[in-house]
Amino acid sequence: MKRSAFAILSLFAIAGPAAALAQPEGPNLVSGALTISSPRGEFDDNTDTGFGFTGGYLRSITPNRVLGVGFSGSFLSYGSTRRRAPLSNTIPDITVEVETSNNTAFALGMLEVRVPGSFQPYVQAVAGGGFFYTTTSLEDTRTDEVIISDTNQSDATWVWGGGGGLRFRVWESTPDPQQEAARGPRVSRSRLYVDAGVRYLKGNEVEYLKEGSLVTDDGEFDIDPRLARSEIEVVQYQIGVAVTF
Repeated sequence: MKRSAFAILSLFAIAGPAAALAQPEGPNLVSGALTISSPRGEFDDNTDTGFGFTGGYLRSITPNRVLGVGFSGSFLSYGSTRRRAPLSNTIPDITVEVETSNNTAFALGMLEVRVPGSFQPYVQAVAGGGFFYTTTSLEDTRTDEVIISDTNQSDATWVWGGGGGLRFRVWESTPDPQQEAARGPRVSRSRLYVDAGVRYLKGNEVEYLKEGSLVTDDGEFDIDPRLARSEIEVVQYQIGVAVTF
C-alpha cells in the first residue's frame, strides 16, 4: 500500500510540470479496446481465457488534465459450444443449431491519474459490479438467424481492482485560426492515442457454469448439478484507441 501511494504521488509530481508545458487538450476522454481476460486462482480452474471488448469514458476534474473520473464497461466470452439437434422429439427431421455461450460483463467506476503529453502513462483504481451469465440460443441452419434464446444461469458480485498503461499520441487536430487568434495558443485540441494497458480485478464469490457443462456425453441437456462457485480473480490485457476532446 505504501509503495502504491508513493508511486501515485510521484506521478503527480511529474505530471504537474509536464501538464503546464503541454498544449491543452479537451477534458473528455473516450476509449475502446480489444480485451483478453486471463483468469487466476480457483476461477482459472473453472474457466478459460476470455475475449471481448472494453469501452470507457473519463472526465478530467483538474485544469491540468492529471486527475479524472469516469466509468468503464466490458463484455467478454469465456467459452461457447455449438451442436446440431432436432427441433423436437416429434419432429426429428428438422434440425437447428444450438449455441451455448458463457459470458462475463463488468460495469466499473474509475479514478485515473495520468501524465499529459505525447506519451501518457496512467494508473487507475476501479470498483463496481461483475455479471456472469450463460445463454442458449437456437439458430436457423441456413441463415444463422436466432430463432429463440434463453438465459440458463446468471449471477452477480462486487469487484474491485486497479491497473495502468500507456497512451501514445498518433494524431492531433488543428485549431481553428479564428479561435486561436481570439484565445491564443491555449485552445483545446482533440487528440487520438493508441492505448495499451492491463487491469487486475478481484471479486466476491459467484456462481457460474463452466464451458460445455450443459451438455452431457450423449448430447442430452442437463442444467442442475453443474454450477461452479468461486471468488473472481482476473487480469485483463487491453489494446485499443482513446480520443480526447
